[in-house]
Amino acid sequence: MSAIDRVTDPFERFTQAHASRMASLVVVTVLAFLWLPIGVLVFMSFADGGVLSFPPDELTLRWYRVFLSNDAALDAIVTTLTISVPATGITVALSTMIAYAVDRYVFPGRNWLQLLSTLPIIVPLVVTGVAMVLFFNGTLGLPDYVSVVIAHVIRTIPFATLVILPTFMSFDRGLEEASKDLGADEFETFRQVTLPNVFPGVVAGGLLAFTLSFNEFVYTYFVKGSGDPTLPVYIWNQIRYNVTPEVNVISVVFLGVAVSMVLAAVSLTRVDLIARR
Repeated sequence: MSAIDRVTDPFERFTQAHASRMASLVVVTVLAFLWLPIGVLVFMSFADGGVLSFPPDELTLRWYRVFLSNDAALDAIVTTLTISVPATGITVALSTMIAYAVDRYVFPGRNWLQLLSTLPIIVPLVVTGVAMVLFFNGTLGLPDYVSVVIAHVIRTIPFATLVILPTFMSFDRGLEEASKDLGADEFETFRQVTLPNVFPGVVAGGLLAFTLSFNEFVYTYFVKGSGDPTLPVYIWNQIRYNVTPEVNVISVVFLGVAVSMVLAAVSLTRVDLIARR
């Protein structure tokens, strides 16, 4: 036995004997690293004192009442919804068409379409934000609202496409063939057979798109003008100029919306197919 084997063998035996415990420890550590700061944030939303005073001297619901009576914060939520809802609808329509085309047809540029539809995921947000400011506001001169909606669509299409595409890939196309054999045309087959079967994936993609749009800050901050801020921009302004525990409360609202939407999306689609893709 070599010197290296004598050194590594005890370590290998220890690893084999305690692999399960070590894996559990790693999982717990990662989850704690991800969720412990969020747990502290939720806990601090009930703090009666300063936003940075931990642990708080007293717990209260006062800041939740302040948030519910804050017209500026509520207006920011309304502004966010007026952007996120139409952006989500456009995203779902475009992502469904992209997924259907990529899965069903072979045409020149098919691979490029699939690549370009997911490329914004890897492009730095700041780079894309600056490019959209120069193009939408400078070159095209679009209104701020239209620019922000388009920016949110660009942000959410890749994620919605990655969720919707596996539902088409796993769909039994024999049902479409049977529908056509019975006399239905292409559109009727899509409307009565394909769409009902892929609808859970479409809904899941829409929920994920809405969550991303609702929480989007970077694109909105670059593209939006001086009008009413969205909720993420409102939080940023509060952090910069007037930090109170109300910021924690608004963050909890964000967390609740995001977690609810993601859980709903996961329950409606096969996320394991995305991983295999």
